[in-house]
Amino acid sequence: MRTRAMLCLAALAALGATACLPSKQDVDTAQAIMEMGDAVNDIRQTLSDLQSQVDSLREIVVKRDSTIKQLANLAGVVLPP
Repeated sequence: MRTRAMLCLAALAALGATACLPSKQDVDTAQAIMEMGDAVNDIRQTLSDLQSQVDSLREIVVKRDSTIKQLANLAGVVLPP
């Protein structure tokens, strides 16, 4: 009797374990979500790099404009605003 109960319990456990296995569609969906997450992270990194370049270019433009204004003042040239 005890052996029969153990066999029934083992069969139920095996049936439950197979019922919880993910389907191919679930696996494909999970893979696609992971790939999209990686793509979003790559885009964030690219945006960060581009922002650093823009900031650097802004600094260069400010320095150039300051130099032009100083040269214009020394030469007595009036620059439009």
